[in-house]
Order: sequence, then structure tokens, then C-alpha cells
Amino acid sequence: MEQVGGETAARGSETRLVRIEREMNDHGAMTVRVVETGELRTVVACATSDLRERLASTAAGAEFPLRLAPSPGRGNSWVALGW
Repeated sequence: MEQVGGETAARGSETRLVRIEREMNDHGAMTVRVVETGELRTVVACATSDLRERLASTAAGAEFPLRLAPSPGRGNSWVALGW
């Protein structure tokens, strides 16, 4: 299990092809769309600072596989775990 902010974040993780709909904001949140299903997901945290920097520098419209897990205790939000 992976840890993000001292909490387990890998339960229910999955890798999906996503497209950035809204680039990362000043609070570190961004909106991605799962290409296969059209589902929108709000990414609210990243497992590493390197991953956060890479996602922050990626423009809207970019598509790539991203490993995501539900964010613990944050409702319908997600943590980016890796590529």
C-alpha cells in the first residue's frame, strides 16, 4: 500500500488513460477525464512532489495513462500515484 500524507492511498488503485480537462490550480487540484468512460475525476493530491511537478507542467488536452486511487476521507476525489 502506498502512503500519501501519512494515509494509505493505494486501496482501489487503477491505471486509466486520462485527458487533462482543467490544469492544476494553486491548491494542487486538477480535473481529468477518463477517456474510456468519460468520467470526470478531481485529482487533489500526488504521491510524490516529482509527480506533482510533472502534472502541473502538463497542458490541458494532454492524454496519458495515470495510476489513481480514491483519496482517503475526501469524498469523490483522487490521488495520483504514478504514470
